[in-house]
Amino acid sequence: MAVKRILVPIDSSAFSNGAAETACRIAQSHQAEVAGIAVLDSPEIRSSIVPAIGPYYPMMLDAVQTKIHHADKVLAECLERFASQCDEANVPHIESEYEGIPVQKLLESSIFFDLVVIGLETAFHFETRTGRGDTLDKLLNHTATPVLAVPPIGLKSLEKVAVAFDGSFSSSRALRDFMVLAQPYNPAITIVTAGLEQSEADFLLKSAGELLAAHGFTQVETSSYKGSIDRAISEDLIEESDLIVAGIHSRSRVRDFFVGSFTLELIERGDTALFLSH
Repeated sequence: MAVKRILVPIDSSAFSNGAAETACRIAQSHQAEVAGIAVLDSPEIRSSIVPAIGPYYPMMLDAVQTKIHHADKVLAECLERFASQCDEANVPHIESEYEGIPVQKLLESSIFFDLVVIGLETAFHFETRTGRGDTLDKLLNHTATPVLAVPPIGLKSLEKVAVAFDGSFSSSRALRDFMVLAQPYNPAITIVTAGLEQSEADFLLKSAGELLAAHGFTQVETSSYKGSIDRAISEDLIEESDLIVAGIHSRSRVRDFFVGSFTLELIERGDTALFLSH
């Protein structure tokens, strides 16, 4: 299998530009199509301005239309920039703009794609909020499609990868989804377990290494750690890795890899690419 359809949520942030560049690089390797989708967050714009009733209601309606028009113009420019990036990379592409709640529209679209490439920060609510958006967090809670979340510079290369693996369904699914993405690259892979009995860790690492080898990956190392995952995947390993792979909602001792402080910290740091899958 290969990645043939890539979805890129488009907003006005630098992270979105990094996601578009990354999607184009992956599309070149997989001969894939890239789709840029922008979502006009009109529901939140309306709710942030219009009161339920009052003497200023007509005036507020005018303010809503002004903000919606401005947001629509910004998103159109973002989609034009996305199309130019794809043209420069000689990658087939399509662009769409929807109106509604961003995460809902993205979830509805994502089921028809092999991969979602999104920024570690999002700005779909740029007309109504400041700071880091929550669209990525909500998307990760529900999507059935693997997600590659990238910093503003994107994923420049795929040479070194760290995989958090505990043998659970979610971490196994993440490993399999990652193999599809990484097939053209043959990166150096370090598989890491944490908090497991040594015999179980040895079995999982050996079996995962054999699976990767069977699919043509020739640079595989393994590491087991008795402590927590944040100690197993050290700062040095983070800095050395182009990408960290993990399952979402694992039910074993590393179940907090996603919901715990370690992964949330990586997302909030915004400088390490993450591949996450259910």
